[in-house]
Amino acid sequence: MRRGFWLRKIPWFGALLLISLSAMFVSGISEGSSVALKPGTVYTRDSAGEQVIAYNAGHSYSLDKDGHVIISYSNGKLKVKAPLALIPGYREDSGMSEHETGFFISIDKTAITYGGSRGTPVQVLISNNQGKTWNTYPVTKELIGTTKNIGFISKNEGWIVLSRFNGMGSENHYIYKTKDGGKSWSEVKGNANTVYARVLTGAGFANDKIGFLGFRYETDFQPAICWTQDGGKSWTKLHIKLPDGFADYSLTPLSPVFDGATGQFPIQLSKDGAGNVVGTVYLTSHNYGKTWKYNKVVFR
Repeated sequence: MRRGFWLRKIPWFGALLLISLSAMFVSGISEGSSVALKPGTVYTRDSAGEQVIAYNAGHSYSLDKDGHVIISYSNGKLKVKAPLALIPGYREDSGMSEHETGFFISIDKTAITYGGSRGTPVQVLISNNQGKTWNTYPVTKELIGTTKNIGFISKNEGWIVLSRFNGMGSENHYIYKTKDGGKSWSEVKGNANTVYARVLTGAGFANDKIGFLGFRYETDFQPAICWTQDGGKSWTKLHIKLPDGFADYSLTPLSPVFDGATGQFPIQLSKDGAGNVVGTVYLTSHNYGKTWKYNKVVFR
């Protein structure tokens, strides 16, 4: 089921719209923060478990023939080799395959989180100057994190969600935060796994308090989104009603992106199986994600 990047293969669908919105969205600005970030490309998983770009800021990554990570900034104007080699595609529980790795790529902050299995603790590789220099910092010594999501809401404030697959559609999720640009990380002890412990397909924070987790489609709860208003200590299900006409689709939320109070939440539509993605619904918020409204749908 892991056959590449769906949004990359079909640029005129989701990716084109996301690129066009990059002038409007400046992702990663924390409420009250004076250290803003330029837009960052956000990677996550789709309903089939394949790595996709949830928000495209014109930056991306690839692997060379030896597995070294190559970061491309500003639509390919600058390419740099990161001091990290990954296993192409997905290798379950290796901790070092590209589809298990979390990426956040912006002009001001590039962060790659990896490890979490086979004796390799979870770490984060960070550059604050478009790949001129890199530093590696520990996240946790625990061998957890089948897959990883990472993002920054300012140059100093960031988050990581580590997901461990348990089988039968069950996953546990562990949330870590930083306030010093990624040098040190602390786990947020909360009730996320008690509220909803299913397969994660997206994550994002509007500020240091309000955050969201999105999950692969389920029959009883669509789109499956949980949110927190206290920084990740307590989570509740967020019930969003879409307009008539989407009842026959499976709905999978990807990662939301925020520019201050303004947010965008992409919801994938699929038919007859997780791999048959046919479109994306876009929700918008103007109050840090406290409420969401239907904006538009783009069909493949």
